[in-house]
Amino acid sequence: MGVDEVKFKTAQIYDYENGSPLIPTLSQYARYYQKADGKYELKNTLENSCWRMWQSCVITWDGAVVPCCFDKYAHHNMGTIENIDFSTVWRSDSYQSFRQTLLRSRSEIDMCKNCTEGTKVWA
Repeated sequence: MGVDEVKFKTAQIYDYENGSPLIPTLSQYARYYQKADGKYELKNTLENSCWRMWQSCVITWDGAVVPCCFDKYAHHNMGTIENIDFSTVWRSDSYQSFRQTLLRSRSEIDMCKNCTEGTKVWA
């Protein structure tokens, strides 16, 4: 086939805490591990940082500015470029507050709890 390398990316599971049949049973291919109480947790710690907050964002089909591609349903709408320019949204109080929350405790932001940024995802 002419392939030089094959890599496996661990699966991201929403609501992983209670387990899922999609979590591999072989630890080396799983992003999560099962704790003694039966609940699941990310194997690697997440640092309270994310380069995306200062270098990129996503603009949805309807002009909503969201912090990143993990906000698939635009729950963290920072503003809409329909009525104001992008730089105003980028520097807005709501965006600054969101960034500060992430720096304080990434676990406070639902989509950031299970994000691949800053954690090992390749098996």
